[in-house]
Amino acid sequence: MLSFRPAETNDAPSIKQFVAQAGLSSEGIDQCIQTFIILETDKKKMAGTVGLERFGTDGLIRSLVLAKDYSSEELLLQLLKAIIRLADHQGVQTVYLLTRVTSIFYALGFTEVPFEKMPEDLLNSPHLQQYDKDQIAIMKRQLIHTQ
Repeated sequence: MLSFRPAETNDAPSIKQFVAQAGLSSEGIDQCIQTFIILETDKKKMAGTVGLERFGTDGLIRSLVLAKDYSSEELLLQLLKAIIRLADHQGVQTVYLLTRVTSIFYALGFTEVPFEKMPEDLLNSPHLQQYDKDQIAIMKRQLIHTQ
């Protein structure tokens, strides 16, 4: 049985290790730990995680990782939907994400945008700057607030 829960400050080390094992950067996780969601087993083992970095009314979805044993499109979509709900609840107007594979995100209302159309504060994000812009796509989605 899997369940979602908000991350707590003391989850930061395990999230950073989980993300690093997936080959992603853990830089900046400590600063936005309160906007991370953990997917865990009934034995409290981490099965997935996703986070949101805030930049005013914009948000950068990051560190979307599933453990190999739990890797499925359905769980990936559930994690994405959970972080989008959190972003919407917190008043984020536009969410962005970085990806090498775009197809799954179109189904959730994301569109691809060029680097030069990104807000400047997101372009200056240490998380975004570590990636080669020729190797990834940037996608965005406007949120409709349901508060």
